[in-house]
Amino acid sequence: MAKVLLGVSSSIAIYKACEIVRELKKANHEVRVVLSPFSQRFISPLTFGALSGNKAYVDWEEDPLLHINLPRWSEVFLIAPCSINTLSKVALGIGDSLLTTCALSHKGVLMLAPAGNVEMYKNPAIQENLRKLKERGVIIIEPEEGKLLCEEEGQGRLASVERILDWVEYAIRPKPLKGKRVLITVGATREFIDRVRFISNFSSGLMGFSLAKVFRWYGAQVKVIAGFTTAKEPPEVEIIKVVSAQEMYQEVMKHLEDAHIVVMNAAVADYRPLEVYSGKLKKQEFMEIKLVKNPDILESVGKVKGKRFLVGFALEERENLKENALKKLSSKNLDLVVANPLESMGSEAYEGFLIFAKGKRVDIKAKNKLEAGERIVMEILEYL
Repeated sequence: MAKVLLGVSSSIAIYKACEIVRELKKANHEVRVVLSPFSQRFISPLTFGALSGNKAYVDWEEDPLLHINLPRWSEVFLIAPCSINTLSKVALGIGDSLLTTCALSHKGVLMLAPAGNVEMYKNPAIQENLRKLKERGVIIIEPEEGKLLCEEEGQGRLASVERILDWVEYAIRPKPLKGKRVLITVGATREFIDRVRFISNFSSGLMGFSLAKVFRWYGAQVKVIAGFTTAKEPPEVEIIKVVSAQEMYQEVMKHLEDAHIVVMNAAVADYRPLEVYSGKLKKQEFMEIKLVKNPDILESVGKVKGKRFLVGFALEERENLKENALKKLSSKNLDLVVANPLESMGSEAYEGFLIFAKGKRVDIKAKNKLEAGERIVMEILEYL
């Protein structure tokens, strides 16, 4: 849990600030809100007070030292939406409101999520102000491309609530993995029989994407090689899309050299059709499809891993889970195997255990895979 001070400046995107407060509270963070004077014409401070459970402030009516006390209280100061006007004032050191003076007094993590017209945002003076802020260590959550209120298309839309919340989680954690590169495989591969039919499985990619998020939160540079997924992709992470096991093998071996930690979470098809029909096969009473073995990506990485920390996953029946997990740990030359019962595939909750090469075992039971992912990363950090 963190103490988050949310600054709200005037923008039509202010409605998203209400959702930001709600989601921060849902994540067990304590939230206080400070508004720019003009922003209360869009939404009343009473609304933010009700959502946050704390009084929302616009001026110094109760405490002449609010611009000192609020920043000292907070661990993270997030301004979202941050108007072009507020952005420039913070960059130039102008403190003409409670919001901007709080920004000048804050010594912790400062994050700005700009929102505005594309022409204003791309203005050379504003780009210069952005450069100044980044050089000072201010985190800029870049606006997104799309249709703006003025009906123009371009970069200027406030970042999604999901991206903003992800940056808050990033900001509140230490960075023991700074300078480390993590390669993760995610999702299900598809092995086509004809142009419309394929062999695959139920993997959603949720665990792999959760791990990618958490590794980034702790400072790692994360690259994901993803097959078919239904889970939401993590923000601020490089994702390389593949379809088949052979494509995934090629991409893994291509990017392996740069990685310090390799997490093989993808559910890779063991076999593929010997021949792929060029059109669509017609219905028949009986059909025989010859299958050939796909490359064993995990085994291939284990043979050349060197000093890399290699993580594999074992999805098995409960009664054989430990035995098969230990077998995979040894035969694939893993540093860690994450053992999952079959029920974990496609589910939100997680129950399984970790076995490290040196024998340590850790049981994990979590309400969701993001929570489980953080437990796994923390165990890896402790082990390393």
